[in-house]
Amino acid sequence: MTADSEHIQLLRRGPRPWNEWRADNPHILPNLVGISLSIGDRQMGPISGGPINLARARLRHAFLRFATLTSADLRGADLADTDLRDARLEGADLTGADLSDAMLDRADLRAASLAGANLCGASLADVCNLTTAQLHEAEGDAKTILPPNVERPLVWTMTQVVDTHAPIARPAPRRVEQARDEEPRPSEHVTWLVGGPRAVGRRDRSESSYGGSEGL
Repeated sequence: MTADSEHIQLLRRGPRPWNEWRADNPHILPNLVGISLSIGDRQMGPISGGPINLARARLRHAFLRFATLTSADLRGADLADTDLRDARLEGADLTGADLSDAMLDRADLRAASLAGANLCGASLADVCNLTTAQLHEAEGDAKTILPPNVERPLVWTMTQVVDTHAPIARPAPRRVEQARDEEPRPSEHVTWLVGGPRAVGRRDRSESSYGGSEGL
C-alpha cells in the first residue's frame, strides 16, 4: 500500500488545515504509509498550529525523525517500523498505537500515554523521560530495546519463557509382552557352556556319539 497523495498534500499545509479537514471528515482514515516529509513539514507541535490529529492514521514505514509531535493525538495510529528517532513526543497520546519494530531512539516521551501501545521489537535506546509506569501500560516483548535505567516488565517475557519449556518427548515404555517373549520357555534348559543354550532332550553330536558307543 502506498500513501494517498491528496492526504500528503493536506498534511504539508500544516496542522491547522489538517485538523480542520479531519474534523470535517471523521470517517476517513489518513493513508500516509511510507511518507518522508521535509524537516519543516515534520514540525507539527503547538508552535506550528498543532497539536496535530493523527488518530488512526496509517503511518507505517514513515520517516519522522526529528519530528515535533508534542501533545499529538496518535491514538490507534499505525506506526509500525516508523523512524521516530529524536522525535518530540511529550504529552502525545499513543493509546493503542502500533509501534512494533519502530525506532524511537533518543525520542522524548515525557508524560506520553502508552496505554495498550504495541512496542514489540521496538527500539527505545537512550529514550528520554520514559518511566517504568508507562511501560507497564504498554505491550512489549523480549526483543524490545529499552534504556538501562528502565526495568523491563516481567510480563513481556513470560509468554516466551513458557513457549521455550515445551514438553520433552519421552521414549515409550518397553512392552511387558516383549520382555516375556525373551524369557526362556519352561521346556528349555539354559546352559552357558560353550555352544550357548540348548533344550533338554535334544542331543548334540558328542552325546550321540557317546550314546552310540555305549550301545555297542
